[in-house]
Amino acid sequence: MADATVHEAQRVFTTRDAARLFSSKRLTEVASGNFDFLLKVATHYRGELREEFTAAEVFERSYSALSKEYRTEYFFKNIVAERLLLGRHSLNTATVLPEFRVGRSKADCVILNGSSTCYEIKSDFDNLDRLPEQLASYKKLFDKVYVVVGQSHLSKVSRSCERDVGILELTPRKNLRIIREATISTEPVDISILMRSLRVNEYRDIASTLSDQKIDYPNTEIFSVCESILQKIPSSDVRRAFCATLKKSRKIEKEFILSLPRSLLMAGIWFKLSTDHRRSLAENLNKTFSKDTTCTTQYYGANSLN
Repeated sequence: MADATVHEAQRVFTTRDAARLFSSKRLTEVASGNFDFLLKVATHYRGELREEFTAAEVFERSYSALSKEYRTEYFFKNIVAERLLLGRHSLNTATVLPEFRVGRSKADCVILNGSSTCYEIKSDFDNLDRLPEQLASYKKLFDKVYVVVGQSHLSKVSRSCERDVGILELTPRKNLRIIREATISTEPVDISILMRSLRVNEYRDIASTLSDQKIDYPNTEIFSVCESILQKIPSSDVRRAFCATLKKSRKIEKEFILSLPRSLLMAGIWFKLSTDHRRSLAENLNKTFSKDTTCTTQYYGANSLN
């Protein structure tokens, strides 16, 4: 009976459950020194870990399982950051904006270098119903727009997307294969969308730079003043100033990001960890556990997965 109970407890914990390790909640727990969920994941992969293993190795093993069995949106975003931000650009000259608000949508990943490129991710678990609306909004703000898909969505996206939208396929080998290159958007920047995507200091800096004037108005008037200024500026100038301003205002903390295992690249960029938590996370990822530790976590039920 005891063996059956253990078997049932282990059966309900899956790769899908382990994927929750790559969430803000679970990463904050590790940064705070709470390893309960991480050790449950370690128990799930116990046979594939060394006798003594680090917290970082549990993340890496879980990420490897995601790549084969459950390619989540996080997995897609991390590949985009790894292959494009690190592989093609430099953290010294580029930055990335995860979940960037654009009108009624959120752009999954935007990379700013000399220009702005939006990557809209459609994992195998996503539907494509809102894709046309999303892409239409993105082209009114970013220089280039790509859709990143797996094999299951590739044909439909290739048929339905307009020719100026690029398509990247995430292959089984974790590469991004270019199906179609994006072309630079020629649409006018939608200033209303732009304004509502930015923080006050950002649109004030853009308006000030492009108008060559100091924006010194009461808080209740700054939005309308900046909007009025930007509506008179050529779109090409607005796009350049948008890119340059956000590269400075949302710069990545390079040393922290590079201290993390590759599986946590996007997590380090995306999740809003405090300065103390960033420091403690880097330390706690090196904490060592033994397989004996995981034995104490075997007797958990379905309720403990939340």
